[in-house]
Amino acid sequence: MPLCPFASVRLLARPEPPSPLKPTQIIVHTANATLPAADVRFRRPGARGWSHFGVSATGKITQWLDTTTPADSAYRGNLRSDGTGAVGITTEGHVSQPWTDAQLDALIRLHWWLMRTHPAIAHRACRTPADPGLAHHTLLGSPGPWTPVPKSCPGPRRIQQWADVLLPRVLAPYGILVSDMRPRHERAEEIVQELLSTPIAPPSAPAAEEVLPTPDSDPSTPSEQPPTAPDAAPGPPAQDSAASLRPRQHHPVREVLLDFFLPDSAPHSPRPSPPPEGS
Repeated sequence: MPLCPFASVRLLARPEPPSPLKPTQIIVHTANATLPAADVRFRRPGARGWSHFGVSATGKITQWLDTTTPADSAYRGNLRSDGTGAVGITTEGHVSQPWTDAQLDALIRLHWWLMRTHPAIAHRACRTPADPGLAHHTLLGSPGPWTPVPKSCPGPRRIQQWADVLLPRVLAPYGILVSDMRPRHERAEEIVQELLSTPIAPPSAPAAEEVLPTPDSDPSTPSEQPPTAPDAAPGPPAQDSAASLRPRQHHPVREVLLDFFLPDSAPHSPRPSPPPEGS
């Protein structure tokens, strides 16, 4: 039963699910109420919309469910047929209000703990309904895969904070920069246009010592050389064949295309160490 060591644990009485949840996503919400009011609402018989965690305006974290129990705040993202689903975090306040600095600090710390506790949560913004990663409630639409009704949760100002502050700060210790939070398939046309406008330098001509003799040339007969000016500067020293080999040139277009189209299972460069345990 994963319980957050720096949260106030107030577990809700919920029936045991048929199979434990395997968290692959974190989805952030707004309560449109104070945290104590949300706590009272979640404990009523037949209550709906409860999350795993709540974060108050002062940065206090409350845990209502252990992270292997499905929540009820993300519609189809609560529990999928393969057992994966989202950890829900409800934040105190209203959709018209921004998160406080204390809330942002607590949200970031809680994200780090969840990503260490459940390594299947990917270090990126979710791109599709079941894609592992980080999200807010209406990232993929409203109505959408995580809400059956139109809404603005967690709110326009909080959505901006999520993209501009929360996500970059969460991912920074992993060496990941956030430049565009939209799913990659939504920006495919922009990427292709950018690639088409990228100039590619023509291949350089081979050096003289790398030119192979033609079949009709006689290696024993020295070839005629053009006269050299008397004051010409001496050329670079000749290199042997091993030294004349050059590594494959950097090809930005090819590399970006590979990064865009290769599946997530493709090998990538090693990730840096995660945030320290004390964070």
